[in-house]
Order: sequence, then structure tokens, then C-alpha cells
Amino acid sequence: MRTQTGNEARAIEHLIAQIDSIDQWRDRVGRRVVCLFLLVFVAALTLLYWVARQGPPASLKRPEGPRAPAVLQNFLRR
Repeated sequence: MRTQTGNEARAIEHLIAQIDSIDQWRDRVGRRVVCLFLLVFVAALTLLYWVARQGPPASLKRPEGPRAPAVLQNFLRR
């Protein structure tokens, strides 16, 4: 009788520990979202820095010939 009670108590303690571990995992969702946001933000800043550092290529020149008038200039003057 005593061993059965001990087995039940251990099983209950094990079940409670599993439930607590699930709750701890759920509590960290907000922290994961914030970490993921920071990771994406740092990646975006790194990409922005890389693009700004590259600059326009030296072979990029203005096309020769006449230029078309700006389409929005007349619209914005109204």
C-alpha cells in the first residue's frame, strides 16, 4: 500500500513538473517575439549600411539626349 501511494505521489509530482515546464515555455513567447524583432532590425540596418557603403557604381551615368518634363510639377502647382 505504501509503495502505491509513493508511486502516485511521484507521478503527480512528475505531472506537475511537466505542466510547469509548459507554462514556462508559453511565458517566453513575448521574449521570443522581441528577440526576433531585434534580429530582423539589426539585419535590416546591416543591409542598409552595406547598400549605402557600396554607393552608385562608377559606370552609372546620366543618359544623353533630351529630358522629358516632370509629370508631377504641373500637378503640384495647382
